[in-house]
Amino acid sequence: MILAALLIAVVLPAGIVSASETAPAVAWNVTFSPEENSKFDAVAPTADGGFIALGSALTEVYGGREDLLLVKTDGQGNEAWTTRFPEIAPAAVAETTGGGYIVGGYNVSITGTDENAAYQGTSSLIRTDAAGEEEWRQVLPGMKVSSVAETADGGYVAIGWLWEPPGSANDTTAAIVKTDGNGTPVWNRTFPGTAANTGIVTADGGYVIGGTKSPFNNDIGDAFLIRLDADGNTLWHKNYQAPVIFDVEETDESGFVYSANYWYGLVDAEGEEIWLRNMEGLSGYAVALRSSGGYMVAGTDARIGEGFAFGTDADGTIQWNTTFPATGIYAAASAPGGGYTLAGIQYLSPDTSTAWLAGLAETAGPAPTAAPGFGAIGAGTALLLLLAGRKRRG
Repeated sequence: MILAALLIAVVLPAGIVSASETAPAVAWNVTFSPEENSKFDAVAPTADGGFIALGSALTEVYGGREDLLLVKTDGQGNEAWTTRFPEIAPAAVAETTGGGYIVGGYNVSITGTDENAAYQGTSSLIRTDAAGEEEWRQVLPGMKVSSVAETADGGYVAIGWLWEPPGSANDTTAAIVKTDGNGTPVWNRTFPGTAANTGIVTADGGYVIGGTKSPFNNDIGDAFLIRLDADGNTLWHKNYQAPVIFDVEETDESGFVYSANYWYGLVDAEGEEIWLRNMEGLSGYAVALRSSGGYMVAGTDARIGEGFAFGTDADGTIQWNTTFPATGIYAAASAPGGGYTLAGIQYLSPDTSTAWLAGLAETAGPAPTAAPGFGAIGAGTALLLLLAGRKRRG
């Protein structure tokens, strides 16, 4: 699907266009597989100080086969190795204890007409060794996986949703599947009428999942977080005045910070809202903790064709912000030595794109009161819209 290019002037909230710290410098900036219209959807730090990035490459811009790419880099984004898994879309990746990686990917099929389209999916958990070679694969029928993680007992957890059959009361059902160390399901829990875009293992061995009640509409007030204990029992289920939650992290105070479409927020350990901040027009696909006690939010402003990242204090007030023209940022991770690694796509021309990683080295200091790029029409608008097929999948 190709989106229409509508260029409009953008006016952002005052909190977005003021800052009190110098934005982090871009320490390094690298791209991968530009010949295949590639992108990254997930990135995670590794114990050796490097990163593991998960993405995909298209054999053709429109209608081509999509292959999953698993790329290991050092701490400066230099490629160590790349593994390719044919005909599977990327979702999430994490390093496992003792080396190796757990990868979540999926396939989607669509039947029926545009007016009565029915979606069905199948997901896979793929365990690789430290060199990216596949050790085993576990299929999760009917599921679209969003997040994966290793659990304290050496097993794994997959979080996502199930598509309901046409005519059902709900479009989707959020799902969490706990497996053993070989990927065999041990238990699962479902939550009708919701879709989970993200999830984490909490410090106490439980889980938090987040998403929306309206995956195809993203209505205000439909964002949710659900906290579970280690056995998958629901401890609380809260909704918030945002349309959808894309990412969540546990804070040092046992609360949870999340990033969403047009909003980012903080809740306590019981899910009670502490604050909610607006970032009109920005999709916050990633959130991370700052060593200073605040938070880093990153994502994409599709209206002007550029990625963004900003840092806040503990109250959510923006301290610095920066933009990345002709890019889309879909994931981020705290770097082992400080700073952050951003992952996504860089648009090279109307018909080509490349998987992209950038490292930010965070430093404190004075900054101008306005950050160039926010609220301006960027040069990457046309590129982003013409390659709409490479957009972030919700």
